[in-house]
Amino acid sequence: MLFCLYHKCLITKQRFSIFMDSEYFDEECLLKVLKATKLSGEILTLTWNWNNFSNPIKDAHEVMDKVQKLFSEIFEYEQRMGSKLSKYQINKIDNAIVELRKAIPHMENKIKPSESLEIGT
Repeated sequence: MLFCLYHKCLITKQRFSIFMDSEYFDEECLLKVLKATKLSGEILTLTWNWNNFSNPIKDAHEVMDKVQKLFSEIFEYEQRMGSKLSKYQINKIDNAIVELRKAIPHMENKIKPSESLEIGT
């Protein structure tokens, strides 16, 4: 059983399951959340192993390009789906974005202003 603080009531698993089944879920939302989680992992892996990468600045640029693309995809998805998105899906996306944004400052701390990316040499 779950205890709902907001409504101050007990919710049985069966009732919770019925509530969840009545909401709209789709694969695209799940894929966006998975992509955000994967990118968080890429950022943290790069951060923790910064000195083990042959060109971490280039890798950081590449992962940030992916992050920007994902943010655009999520914005487009939310606009397209509109009111069809369930509160659950919105929360899942928001939580994944929050976690992704938490990872970025760790990478940012590894970057020194004197480092630059050499292109085409």
